[in-house]
Amino acid sequence: MKRFAAAVLGVLFAVLSAPLAIAQPGSAGPRLKLDITELTPRAVNPSSTTLTLTGTVTNVGDRRISNLEVRLELGAKQATERQLRTAMTGTPVSPESVSRWIDIEPAILAPGQSGQVNVTVKLDGSSGGLRVAAAGVYPLLINVNGTPDYGGPARLASLSLLLPVLGAPGRAPAQAPAQPAEVTMLWPIADAQPRMVAAPYGAPALLGDDVLASELRPGGRLDALVSSALAARNNPQVAGSLCYAVDPDLLDTVDAMSRGYEVRTRTGNVPGSGTEVAKSWLVALRKLVSGQCVIQLPYADADLPALAKVHNGDLMSFALDTGQHAQQILGMRPLPGVLWADGPFNSAALAALNGVGVNTIIADPADLSETQVSGTIAVGSNVHAQTIDPLPTIGFGGAAGESSSASTAPDDPTIATQNGLAALAVRGGLGTGTASTKPVLVAPPRRWSVPAGELTQLLQSFGQLVDERMLTPKPLKDLLGTTTAGSATMNYTARDVAASTPTAVTDEMASIEDTMSDVRRAMAVDPTQQVDPEQLLLPLRYALVRNCSTAWRGSADAARTSANDTRTQLDTLLGMVTVDTPAVPISLASGSAPLPVFLHNYLPVQVAVRIALNNNTGLRPGTVPDRLLPAEGGLGVKIPTEALRAGKFSLTVNVSTPSGIPLGKPARFDLRSNEYGVVTLVLTIAGGAALVLLSARQIYRRVRARRQG
Repeated sequence: MKRFAAAVLGVLFAVLSAPLAIAQPGSAGPRLKLDITELTPRAVNPSSTTLTLTGTVTNVGDRRISNLEVRLELGAKQATERQLRTAMTGTPVSPESVSRWIDIEPAILAPGQSGQVNVTVKLDGSSGGLRVAAAGVYPLLINVNGTPDYGGPARLASLSLLLPVLGAPGRAPAQAPAQPAEVTMLWPIADAQPRMVAAPYGAPALLGDDVLASELRPGGRLDALVSSALAARNNPQVAGSLCYAVDPDLLDTVDAMSRGYEVRTRTGNVPGSGTEVAKSWLVALRKLVSGQCVIQLPYADADLPALAKVHNGDLMSFALDTGQHAQQILGMRPLPGVLWADGPFNSAALAALNGVGVNTIIADPADLSETQVSGTIAVGSNVHAQTIDPLPTIGFGGAAGESSSASTAPDDPTIATQNGLAALAVRGGLGTGTASTKPVLVAPPRRWSVPAGELTQLLQSFGQLVDERMLTPKPLKDLLGTTTAGSATMNYTARDVAASTPTAVTDEMASIEDTMSDVRRAMAVDPTQQVDPEQLLLPLRYALVRNCSTAWRGSADAARTSANDTRTQLDTLLGMVTVDTPAVPISLASGSAPLPVFLHNYLPVQVAVRIALNNNTGLRPGTVPDRLLPAEGGLGVKIPTEALRAGKFSLTVNVSTPSGIPLGKPARFDLRSNEYGVVTLVLTIAGGAALVLLSARQIYRRVRARRQG
């Protein structure tokens, strides 16, 4: 009878099981959303007696739900890495012990309402509790049942996570391995997406939104990454294992915010709200990275293979700034020659790395032709790849490799950090007694979004594994110094090409770059201002790099919007050289009087310009040589003209670079001339005289002919 009951329970579990982190979908979609806010302890040890879990359930459907209850279900100890990967995808396993059902308060939720989940169960196998028999890593399912209106009882939400057990309650702790696993953890500090819309020289920066201000404030995502890591500085072992991966675009943006900035809205630009918090966050970041390991991300986390297509990779040096921004803003330089980029490289991107001094990239083994490799691998001429460990990376919510069907839900930070911690424990020999002999380089999601409390708990639990001698920190610099083990090529596939920056965007970038190169040739340093023209164009070059950000993957519209913003920024710069439009019509003093034109240059550099008259019917302009406009000044030019007729007429004055790039807007001139020009008058008189002579000759011939007749 007991065997029959267990079989029935297993069948029911398989039927009712649902994917990770969301309510069981039906014809009307998910009905409940389950969020876990606390799990104590994160790693069970011999002194642990209970497991406590708190969270919320929210009715996200359109029906009232009643009879809400929750229980915990503990599966068997995971024996293989394949089992662990499967569990990380949220695939439920058959439970070996289950807790009692516990009511959720309130037990009835109307659409939009939330209830509290509070579960505390014993771990000694007693009635209503869970049974933990030995050290190891176990899958734990949080199962929420309820009854929607017009329906029957069903599992409406579930979450699956991994529970490390360092020692069964009341028993001896797990034996530490003979040699602890060496672990290095990257700590990404990057924005979710580029925010900068424009950064004109000498003017406040313009951001597309003010979200970054919220993320820098206490409790915000970026504040959490910095404050939690700062709190771990009192543990030298943990701090020594971390290496901070910083996006230079984020540094530029926050630095610009700290000096005052504006935010674009539908009704116009408004002052940004994050100036003071940007200053405070930069101070905290400088304190965090001082004397610590820092590596760089590509500027704006750029799609380097796409960027390499633009002008044969001319912009690559701006994406790989080799630490200049960190040096200027943080006062320190990242590890030289090391880059953590997103995804595989094509041959053009790999070749460009040598030109900027990058000789080591941090890569996922799934991006290499030899997927089983680990450590330092040669992937190109003078370029090596340091491979990450995919198990903890998948656990922390990073992109799953091709061998894994899914990854931990990125919007569930508690589950992600818990699974990442469990993976580290496995690498430390938990459940096997043998720690990993390969380098354990952990790479969390690049745009990690985890509350400060979760990150602090993670680092504390990591420190516990170090104290248990399961793990030992290894600085990244020491890890990169290991001997190269073999070679491989990078798998840049058709899927990567399809996910890359759209060709329409890279073509527009190339067009913008062409215009910028032409304008640069027309610029020169003004002796009074001493401003390098490159400084004016530098913000535009970084704007072009942002157009290729991997944050835009999956959204061609966002990439095009970014490119349009760059074009607008360039047009604004070109519009700083203008032609004054006369307020009243100009009366030419004579038919050969010169046309007075006044040019303004609001740029802090000299600009060579060419003046052209269009739509000039009734006026013959003379030759106008190119002129050099002084910085932040004006210049009056008199254009030689010849009136072809008397009266009123209009013409358009255009100014451009010597090679024809339009500057500013065309100016319309209304003219009045009461006289013909000298040349025109002479020609008219000469023509009239000739006509009289011809007419006289014709009359003479006719008279002579009559007389002779």
